[in-house]
Amino acid sequence: MTERFEKRLPNASYGVHDAETAAQAGGMTLEALERCFYQAIVDDYQQAFDDTRRQRRWILWEQAVATSGVSQYLGSPDDLKLLLMKAVNRKTPHHGYRVQSGNRLSFQGRWYVCPGLLSRLRGREFDLYYDRRDVGVLYIFVSGEYVGEAYCPQLMGGRVSEWEARAMRKHDEEQAKIAREQGVAVRARIQNEAGAARRRRSTEIRASEQARQWDRQRGDIHPAIVSEHLAEVEAKKLAPPKLSKAVPDADDARPVRILPVRTR
Repeated sequence: MTERFEKRLPNASYGVHDAETAAQAGGMTLEALERCFYQAIVDDYQQAFDDTRRQRRWILWEQAVATSGVSQYLGSPDDLKLLLMKAVNRKTPHHGYRVQSGNRLSFQGRWYVCPGLLSRLRGREFDLYYDRRDVGVLYIFVSGEYVGEAYCPQLMGGRVSEWEARAMRKHDEEQAKIAREQGVAVRARIQNEAGAARRRRSTEIRASEQARQWDRQRGDIHPAIVSEHLAEVEAKKLAPPKLSKAVPDADDARPVRILPVRTR
């Protein structure tokens, strides 16, 4: 590990007093680090010559596989989750996570769902384990026993690591902030237009009410003769227009052109 892998990484901190500065200068993603680790084992260490057994290591590996096969992990698969995955409880330290909103689980700012399982775990405490290379799935343990998984609907489209999810959240927050700033003018314009429409509606209501009050007081203001004359004027306005009776023109008033008829 030290000779064939760690020292060959960019800006290795050997001989450097400030390891954090060296790590930031030669920062790598977890996927790139894993790829270099596999290459260090398969392409470097296994290809080297073993002085003790006097043979190249990959040949010794194939001979051992042909003789006895590849050994399998004899423990429970759930133990691998406990050993290899990470469990962090940031919201309620030393008390485990709890189900919220009926059948949803909040973890690192995202919602995870598993309706059948989380509904049964309501009101109970449990531990969460997850793979830092794929935070779309959470493994739920109750008293050290694996009971099921919870999935994030936002990350179901692919495998997202913990660092990628953090970068995605940061990017989404920045875009949401930009959108909010751009929407301030639109919201102000909508509010002004709504206020103007309300004032315009109030003006129309006052004008209609004033006209209704004038109509109610019309009999007290005008004498009977004036009221009758106004009624006749309004009736004439509403009556359809009278047109003179149509009279057809005489036949000899205008010449008639006789069109020739062709014969075959």
